[in-house]
Amino acid sequence: MSSNLKVSLCLPTNGVVEWVFPVLDSIYSQGVDESLFEVVVTDNGHNEDFKNSMRDYVSKHGNVVYAETEAMPFINEIESYKRARGELIKFVNHRTKLVAGALQKLIDFVDVYGSDKPVVYYSNGDLEIEKTKHEYESFDQFVKHLSYLSSWSTGMTIWKDDFEKLPADVSRYNELFPHTNVLFNVRHNRKFVIDNTKIFDEIPQGKKPKGSYDLFFAFGVEYPWIICTLLRDKDISPETFRYVLDKNLDFLAVLYYEFRVRKWYCSYDLSGEKNMYGVFYTKSQLLKKVAKVLAKDIIRFVLRR
Repeated sequence: MSSNLKVSLCLPTNGVVEWVFPVLDSIYSQGVDESLFEVVVTDNGHNEDFKNSMRDYVSKHGNVVYAETEAMPFINEIESYKRARGELIKFVNHRTKLVAGALQKLIDFVDVYGSDKPVVYYSNGDLEIEKTKHEYESFDQFVKHLSYLSSWSTGMTIWKDDFEKLPADVSRYNELFPHTNVLFNVRHNRKFVIDNTKIFDEIPQGKKPKGSYDLFFAFGVEYPWIICTLLRDKDISPETFRYVLDKNLDFLAVLYYEFRVRKWYCSYDLSGEKNMYGVFYTKSQLLKKVAKVLAKDIIRFVLRR
């Protein structure tokens, strides 16, 4: 591995041309020395146009690693990490462009924190916190302040040294939230950082399918179970457990309002809603939260008139 290789930008995809290449262009338009970073693209799709275009992109940039894989949708993320060689591995959603200066910021992070290697998550401005960067001395506080965003892959970051200690067997990872498994791997004897600086811009989804998994079961059962495991292992407090589950229910209420009430376009499977009730949440708990989302939407509508 090159001693200069600071950051691996890992971009797992199923080969959506309209998303991936604007993301790649946003990386290479940063003007950063290509010896300092690499881009790892793992492709589990079947789009021949995309594959040919990727091979052309590789021919133009010597620091692009392109690999085809049969890994299941989210496990593809783990496949991309396996091929990374940089000191810091940063997940890049195939629908999120890097904002100007973001890549240099990641490289600077390695230079500043490379000896201590704190656990870090980039929340991209989605948290309501006063400072752009917060450091925590305990895993419990990290989980609490990160809240339900630990279910989102976009902020996922891990040091190469830490990833190499994880199981190679992909069956050990949650199929929907492997990034959360990876993020929560280090729980003791480290500092924890949440960086709330905006480093990504999301490309509008349009009518391209974003995902087809069981949405309500995923966020209503699968993800809370991961948080429950942290409580069972006594790595978080009951207070933090309740707080994260409540914030996650707020998020579920927004999903319900958008896709059930307003019937926005979505490619997700919504049939699992009834299967999530009685595990961590009841239907009445969810509908109370949905009512609050509706009230806020009505107020916004009135104020715009």
